[in-house]
Amino acid sequence: MRTVNHELTRRVAGFKILLIIYLVICLLNLILAIVIPPSNFQIINQGTMLLNLIWVLVFALFLQKLNDANYKYFSIIVLLMLPTYYFILDYLFELDNSFFNPTDLGLGRSVDSLFLLPIVFVVSSILFLRQSIILIAITLFSILAAYNLYEVLADDKTYLTDNWQTILEDANAINITLLTNWINIWIIVSIVCYAIVFLVDKLMNDAVKFEKSTAQFSRYFSPNIREKIQEADLEIKENENNSQAVAVLFTDIDGFTELSETLSSKEIIELLSDYQDRMIRPIFKNSGTVDKFIGDSVMATFGTPVSQGNDAQNAFNCAREMQIAMRQWTKERKDNNQPTITHRIGISYGTCVVGNIGNEDRKEFTVIGDVVNVANRVCDLCKDLKCSLLITDILKNRLNEAINAEEIKDYPIRGRKDKINLYKVET
Repeated sequence: MRTVNHELTRRVAGFKILLIIYLVICLLNLILAIVIPPSNFQIINQGTMLLNLIWVLVFALFLQKLNDANYKYFSIIVLLMLPTYYFILDYLFELDNSFFNPTDLGLGRSVDSLFLLPIVFVVSSILFLRQSIILIAITLFSILAAYNLYEVLADDKTYLTDNWQTILEDANAINITLLTNWINIWIIVSIVCYAIVFLVDKLMNDAVKFEKSTAQFSRYFSPNIREKIQEADLEIKENENNSQAVAVLFTDIDGFTELSETLSSKEIIELLSDYQDRMIRPIFKNSGTVDKFIGDSVMATFGTPVSQGNDAQNAFNCAREMQIAMRQWTKERKDNNQPTITHRIGISYGTCVVGNIGNEDRKEFTVIGDVVNVANRVCDLCKDLKCSLLITDILKNRLNEAINAEEIKDYPIRGRKDKINLYKVET
């Protein structure tokens, strides 16, 4: 199954919104350039219209073609297009001045709007949802704004003043109060923009972790248990292990080693995947938890992470539904002229340690204890006792129903001193 890159998905979504914004801005500028020409010089008007038209077409194309695969390349191109747009507009403005205002009359007044376009680009760069890009945008447009400001300040005709009468009368006078305010606004906007991207990035990472956690729940816990965990905000703590009574179920494919020798690697993987899928369904249906897959074996627990009532009955119901699923699978394989598959099931009940087991490099939520070993051995004993479902007496005594089973008293379990009573169940 294809792994979803949640972080990339969000960034692509943000980038699409950004493209729409740039598309609208350039389209509006194009319309304004047509309706209200910015210059008395025709070539400058045509250049302004052509610039915005090209940008509209590029943004429209990117918006249509953007996907996860080309996001990286498109974002780099758009990031380069922003300063290019700024440079071209600035060049057209200087070209207009050179024709119609060769003495740069009123140069000081240009400072009043000098920071406006850089602020627009920096604020819109938030939608890239990347700390690296917002830093590049802030740095780049800070340099461009500083360079343009330096050009104005270095001109012999301009000067700084806070005298309003002088500012109103002389367009070469630079309003120092307004300039100071613009610089403060630029600094504040830059900090706030970076802070927003930083916080969004952090929230995004938290959301991705939550989604991955939910995906893990989906893989191991049945839907109703998963919902209870999430609704109750139940946390499975890494360093906390609890002792609790659970039912443990093992399954194992009969003669899998011999069968695998006749199959290719691909066929073995397909066989195991099909088998595990058919076993997972009844586990989840009966409020069980998939503990692990061990080769051709499946280990499931009932009562983890929290008890669902009669966990022993749930485990037994699951075993019966597994047998029904196997009979259906046998029929399907016969119809397809494939060798039939049979399996064994062993179930026991008892107290286990439940929690996250392992070291810092690898931990897994599992159960350990004598009942796990017994359930595993009972599953193996199905072969010797010639049955497909074998349960322990402690599990049988907790069932809500009377079952048709053959009792086997005082049977020795390998690795265990005490003998136990077993029941061969016909399903």
